[in-house]
This record gives sequence, structure tokens and C-alpha cells, in this order.
Amino acid sequence: MLSSERFGPGRTSGLVVLGLGLALLAGCQARPLYGTTGAQEQSVAVSPATSRVQRIVRNELVLGFGGEQTAAKYQLDLKVTAYTSGLLPGGVDNEFSAARTTVTANYVLKDASTSETIKSGSRFADAQLDLPSQSFAQTRARQEAEDRAAHSVAALVRADVAAALAQ
Repeated sequence: MLSSERFGPGRTSGLVVLGLGLALLAGCQARPLYGTTGAQEQSVAVSPATSRVQRIVRNELVLGFGGEQTAAKYQLDLKVTAYTSGLLPGGVDNEFSAARTTVTANYVLKDASTSETIKSGSRFADAQLDLPSQSFAQTRARQEAEDRAAHSVAALVRADVAAALAQ
């Protein structure tokens, strides 16, 4: 009564197919590309930061690589710059009321033991901002735009490093 009346012949074969599919998927594994898996085969250490924006990019990369690495196999040398320029003149004195912040990251990924360059490149990201008339508000707007662009640049650099290490 259990198998013939409740499941029927069509459902029984469906359950068999589902069971086989789950058995095949059990062999698939998801493992981190880099980070702390016990072995240090693809760990990445990031160079120290020298500015606020570079510290944001560095922190994002360190978190993306699985934390601070002491005995890493790879070293990522990072230089980050930020630049804000006015875009749209407006107001009585033709002052800029809107701006764009560009954060650029130049990086070199090296093998830590041989200092051989594995990948080098440059990535940038823009963030738009409004510049209000108040000085403090302008400072905060610039910092927030730098933060947004820095997070975007870190994601781009992390993707580049992941692609280089996957080869």
C-alpha cells in the first residue's frame, strides 16, 4: 500500500532520478579560491596603507582574501590615489556644484618567495557627488564619494587577483 497507492509508478521513477541527481551533486565541492583553508597555497598579503583611501581599499582586499596573512605565498603591492574634480559650473560665481571623485589603484601581485611578478595592473572607479555651499558638508561629500569609489576599486582588484590565481 505504501509504494503503489501513495506514490504510483510515475512518482517512483521520479524519486529514483532525484536520488541519483543528489548522489551526483554530493561529489561536487565548493572551496575558496584563496584564504585560510588550512594550507597557504593561495594566501595573499597586502602592503600597508599610507592614506585614508588606500586603507579602505586595503581593508576590503584583506577581508576578501580571508583575513590578515602572516606567511602568505603571494604579496600584493598596492598604490591608491584619489582625485576630485568639478563637473558642472553653476551659481552666481560660476562655482562647481557637482563633482566626480576618481580612485585609482595600481597593483603588482608577486610570488612572495621569488619576487616574480604574476600580474600587475591599474583599476579605477568614479563616484559622483554634489558640492553644497557649506565647507563641512563638502568635506563629508568628498569623503563619502571616495569611500564608494574605493569599495568599487577593491572589488575590481580582487577580481583581477582571483583570475590570476585561478590560472
